[in-house]
Amino acid sequence: MAFFSRGKLRIYLAIVNVLFFILGGACVALGAWQAVDKVFISDVVGSDLYSTAAYLLIFSGCVLVIISCVGCVGTVMQNRPILVLYMMTVLLTIILMISAGAVAASFKNEIGSNMVTNMKNTILYKYGNNIQNNAENKRITESWDTLQKMLSCCAVDNKGWRLYRDSQWFKQVNPYNSIQLDQNTIFVPLSCCVHQGTYTSDDWLRKCQRNPLGPPRYDNDFSQNSALIYVGCNEAARTFVQDNIGSLIGFGFGFGFTLIIGIVLAFLLYRNLNEPFAPVPTREK
Repeated sequence: MAFFSRGKLRIYLAIVNVLFFILGGACVALGAWQAVDKVFISDVVGSDLYSTAAYLLIFSGCVLVIISCVGCVGTVMQNRPILVLYMMTVLLTIILMISAGAVAASFKNEIGSNMVTNMKNTILYKYGNNIQNNAENKRITESWDTLQKMLSCCAVDNKGWRLYRDSQWFKQVNPYNSIQLDQNTIFVPLSCCVHQGTYTSDDWLRKCQRNPLGPPRYDNDFSQNSALIYVGCNEAARTFVQDNIGSLIGFGFGFGFTLIIGIVLAFLLYRNLNEPFAPVPTREK
């Protein structure tokens, strides 16, 4: 058929490869943005699936950029071995992208069952625990601080500051008064305090961390602490994940299946190379 003649197939495949090049760059950009700006959520919820999906998407994008160039070379040179290599690599990229989408979807499902338990465990046993000598605990501590500042939340549950009192962090920041509480006892980290801007006063922070008359020292409802964040990070983190994981799932599954077009066109051109060349008809002047 004229629609699938060799000349037209070369044009179609060239257009598809240009689109693949753009798509690959988009995948790298999205994966890098997720890995750099959002990956702290993996440390907070105690799962590496989010970061794994982001890195898979970056790798898939890099491979896609390279194979789009290979596809253009194979199309111009009409080289069957290069086209075979192109089809195999595109197939590999499809697997990688669908895997990234599947991993992201698994992470989305996991937050429903294990998220609260994992979040509490990271605060109890990882947050602020020997961060000078433990790189993992330092990273988790920084991730929690980032989350609490970004989403304006504290600990896991609403009014859940007491979780910090049971943590290793509490024992290390209050080595002399972690059992016998006094006016110098620090109950929550700075990231649990309401941010007042660059000029946050020491009195404000003292009210947040060491309030002698109410929260977080006492769990009561009749004394409000305006310097302390009352909202827990459970629902805030869940919403954050739901809002951001969709892009990874969409890119992984959606663009993964889109790559099938490249395989189909390359295969048709591969078969067509056995036949005599029929140039694309043009209008006569």
